[in-house]
Amino acid sequence: MAKLLAYYNLCPLNNIDDFLGLSRDVDPGCVINTLGRNIILVVKLSNQRQIRSWTVLDRLSSKVVYDFKSECYAAVFGGRYLRCWKRDHGDLNTVKKIKLYRTVLDLFTMDSGQTLLLYTDGSCESLESALETRTQSKRVATNAAESTPNVNPKTHTIRDVRALLLDSGTPLLTYFVRNEENGSMEFNYALLNQTSLKILKGFEKVKLERIGEDIKMAASCLVDGNDGPSLMSIWSDSRIFNLQLSLGQSPKRDEGVGNFIEMVQNFNINQPISMICIGKDYVAVYANNKNQDGATLVLFNVQFKVVQAKQFFKVYFKSSRFWVVENNILLAFGQMLAVVPFKISKEQLSDMIGSQRKFDFTHTIDEESINEECEFIEMYSFDEMQSSLKEQSDEESESATPTTVAQRLISENTFEEALKMAYRETLPVDLFECDSLPNDQVQIKLFNNPDLSLGPLVLSHEFEIMLEEMERSGFSEMEICDKVVPWLVQADLPYDLGKCLKRYSTISEKTIVKALKYAMSLPNEQKKESMDSEDMPQSNGTAAVSKKIDSELPNQDIFANAQANDPSQRDLLNLVLSCSFSRTSLIPFVRMELDIVTVMSLLEHLEYLLVDPMATLSETLHNKDSFDSDEQAIQWVMVLLDSHYQQFILSPEDKVQKQLQRLLEIVDRHIGLVQQLQLLGPIIQRLVEHSPQNNKAGARTSRSQWYTVEKIKLF
Repeated sequence: MAKLLAYYNLCPLNNIDDFLGLSRDVDPGCVINTLGRNIILVVKLSNQRQIRSWTVLDRLSSKVVYDFKSECYAAVFGGRYLRCWKRDHGDLNTVKKIKLYRTVLDLFTMDSGQTLLLYTDGSCESLESALETRTQSKRVATNAAESTPNVNPKTHTIRDVRALLLDSGTPLLTYFVRNEENGSMEFNYALLNQTSLKILKGFEKVKLERIGEDIKMAASCLVDGNDGPSLMSIWSDSRIFNLQLSLGQSPKRDEGVGNFIEMVQNFNINQPISMICIGKDYVAVYANNKNQDGATLVLFNVQFKVVQAKQFFKVYFKSSRFWVVENNILLAFGQMLAVVPFKISKEQLSDMIGSQRKFDFTHTIDEESINEECEFIEMYSFDEMQSSLKEQSDEESESATPTTVAQRLISENTFEEALKMAYRETLPVDLFECDSLPNDQVQIKLFNNPDLSLGPLVLSHEFEIMLEEMERSGFSEMEICDKVVPWLVQADLPYDLGKCLKRYSTISEKTIVKALKYAMSLPNEQKKESMDSEDMPQSNGTAAVSKKIDSELPNQDIFANAQANDPSQRDLLNLVLSCSFSRTSLIPFVRMELDIVTVMSLLEHLEYLLVDPMATLSETLHNKDSFDSDEQAIQWVMVLLDSHYQQFILSPEDKVQKQLQRLLEIVDRHIGLVQQLQLLGPIIQRLVEHSPQNNKAGARTSRSQWYTVEKIKLF
C-alpha cells in the first residue's frame, strides 16, 4: 500500500521556468537545489536546514549533480563549459572550466552513482567518458550511434528525461521528443553501456498518437514495473494506456500506445497534467480537480490499476514539475517548492478492499441484476414446501441413531471437516419484523457463530443501514468501527455500542480508548443496567451453557452458568476491555485521553475482575478458543501502569499507594499458585509414566517410587 504524508514548503521560487531542478546529494536526506541560474543550495529535507551553498557569476545551464565516483559536484555553464569541485570548496569562480565540443542539455545521476551527460542531439555518455574524449573533434564519431544525430535541436525539443537502472544492471535512457512545427510527440528509449553510458544499439521510437481527430495525449511517463519498464499515457478521452517496452527487440508496430487499463475518474484531463514514477508500479499524478476547485496529487498503482492515495491542494497551477528523492516527492508549482513524503509498504490485496468504492446510503438494485426477458415460474407453493420439510424432518428423526459424544480428531483435515459439519448442523437464523416490508415478506439475517448473550448483534435501524452499506461497499472492520463508534458515543447509545464491539474483531486502539472513555463516564448504575435494558431480548435456552440431562452426577455447570448470567458479561465497560489490542499502540492513546482519576477507577474495576470469581470479561466471537479473562485484565493493568508510570511514582496520595499494594498482593497470590502448579507438574508426569496403560502387553507393572510391598517367607 502507498500513503501520502502531510506536505510542507521547502523554499519559495521566483520563477519556475528559471528553476533548473533538483538532484540527490551525497548526504542521506539532502537534496541539491539549483535554485536559480547563479544560486546552488544543499538542503536537508527533514528540517529544511541549509547545509551548504554556493553562488557563481557565470550562468548555469544545467542543474548541479554529485558524481559519486569522483566525489565532486558537477555543473554545466553556458551549455559547453563543465566545472567540477569538492564539497569543501568555497568560491566557484576560481574553479577551472573544462570546454566540451558538444552542447550539453542536462546532467543526471544514475542509481549506480555515475553521472550521465545528455547532449542536445539526443546522444549521451558518462562524465568520465566525456572528460576523456573532449579533445576529439565534434565531426569525428566514435561509433555509429554518434554519427547521425537522433534529435534535431533546431526543430525538436527533448522533454521528461529519465535514466533508469534495470534489474539486470543495464542502464536505460528514455525521453520524449516534441516536434515544435506540428506539435507531435515521440517516445525514444535505448539501452546504454554500463561503463561509458553510451548508446548500445540505437534508439527505439514510439509515436504517441491514436486514431481520432480530437484525441490528444494529456500526459505520459516511464513506469518502472515488476514486469519491466513500460510507458503509461493519459489521453484527452480520459483513457489510460500502458505499453510494455520491448528491450533488445524491435517494437511491434501494431501495439501503438499499448493496452487500455483504466478510465480517469479522479481529476480533470482538460488542464495540464504532470506525472512521474516514484517506485515499482507506482505513479504520482498532479492535476486539476474534477470540479476545478483546486489541485489533486494522487498515487496510482499500475499493477492493480487503482488510486491508493490522494493529497488535495487549494489552488491549481498549470505549470508544475516533479522530482523524486528517496521517499519524498518534490513538486514545484506556482512560486513554491513543496515536499510530499510518501510510504510504500508491502502490497496486500486485503488492504485495498473497498478503497475504490464510495459510501452510499441509497438502497438500489443493480441494473445488471435485472433481466426483463426472464419469466417467473412458481415451482413450489408454500404448503408443499412446508409438507416436504415436515416429512424430511420425520425421516431424519426416525433414522437418527445415538452417536458418541467425544470423537478423537487425528489430523487437521478431519478437524476442519468436523467444524464445517458443526456449522451446517446449527445455523442461527433471526427473524425481524420491519414496517417498511410488505406483510407477506420477512427479513432474514444469518450470523456465523453469533453471540447470544446480547441477543442478535443488530444495531438500531439507522445505524444498521449504515453498517450494511459499509459492509456491502467492502470497508474493513477497522474502518467501520472508526466511523461508527464515535457516532454511537455521540448519540449516547451504550447498548448499540456494545453490540458493535461484539460484532467486529478488528478495532483500532484509538477507537478502543474512545469507547473506554465513554464507558467510564457512565454512572455506575447505568454501566450495569445499560446492557440489561427492556429492549434487550431475553436469552433462550441456546444462550445458556448446555446442561447434562441424563447424568448420574449432579449438575456441574452451576459455576459456568453463574458466570454466563453475571451482569459483568453484559457490562459495557467489560465489553470494551475484552477487545483485543496491541500494548505498544494502545499506551500513547491511554496516556493522552485518560487522566489519573479515571485510571485509578479503572484499576479498581480490574482488581474486582481479578478477585471476584463470578466477574469475568466476555469473550468475543473471534477469540473464544484463546480468550482468558484474567490474562486480559492483567494486560490492561500493565497498560495503565506503563502509560501513567510517572503519575504513580510522584503521587503523594495514600489511595494510590494502597491501590498499588493491593495489586501487588494479587500478583503475589497468583505467583504462589503458579509455583504450586509447577510442583504438581512432575507428580502428574510420574503418574502418567508409571500407569499400567503405558507398559507393554504382558509386562509387569513397574514399581512405584513411593513405597514397595514385599512378601517374606520365614519358614
